[in-house]
Amino acid sequence: MLKEERQRLILEKLNTDKKINFVELGKFLDVSYDSIRRDIIELEDKGFLKKVHGGAVANSYLSVLGTKKNGASSEELGILSRKAQKFIENRQTIIMDGGTTNFFMAEQLAKTLELTIVTNSAPLAMALNEHPRIDVILLGGTYFKRYQITLGSEVARQLEHINADYYFMGVNGVHPVKGLSIRHYEESLIKQKMMQAAKKTVCCIIEEKINVQEAHRVCNFQQLDLMITNLKPTDPALKDFQKQGVEII
Repeated sequence: MLKEERQRLILEKLNTDKKINFVELGKFLDVSYDSIRRDIIELEDKGFLKKVHGGAVANSYLSVLGTKKNGASSEELGILSRKAQKFIENRQTIIMDGGTTNFFMAEQLAKTLELTIVTNSAPLAMALNEHPRIDVILLGGTYFKRYQITLGSEVARQLEHINADYYFMGVNGVHPVKGLSIRHYEESLIKQKMMQAAKKTVCCIIEEKINVQEAHRVCNFQQLDLMITNLKPTDPALKDFQKQGVEII
């Protein structure tokens, strides 16, 4: 089957189901897991869908993603969220960029918390509508529809006026040598600005993104203050990271 035909069938199934799974797609199309994963990444880069752990969702589906998690993805994100919330206290200012992990974490924040959340993600800002004590600063700029975030020089300028306690960074991959990376160049620049605007930078990472490197590096791994994973800190998958002097929980 040609790649174009395969991707057309993927989009048709996504249009019907709203959420698709790599393994199920592989069986449906009789192709390998890696082939499906490459197709999903390519379709995401074209703006047709949003890649999530183990599969993909329609872009319009992101706003309800948090209430429809199931399987391993829900468990992993739940572990990340519980670990991360130990560092969040009243009257903090926190930067959170776009991405599934941060979106889920935002939804799970206690409604009694008094915080200021700074974000360039419209879905994340909307997820905090039900948190009466959390003030939201939505950074304005050029709206990048593909990832539902704002980017550009205006976002960078606004970040110069922010002094945050923490920056929770979302990435596509983390590698002990190649560092933290994503697939979009301009977004990598905004993430660097967010790092500069915060006292500490935290990366919450699911297992499938560990030892992965993408096209555009945001920073070296040693520039992180904390990495939170769904694994135990002594897990063999984290062996090379443990030598870098970054706290891992």
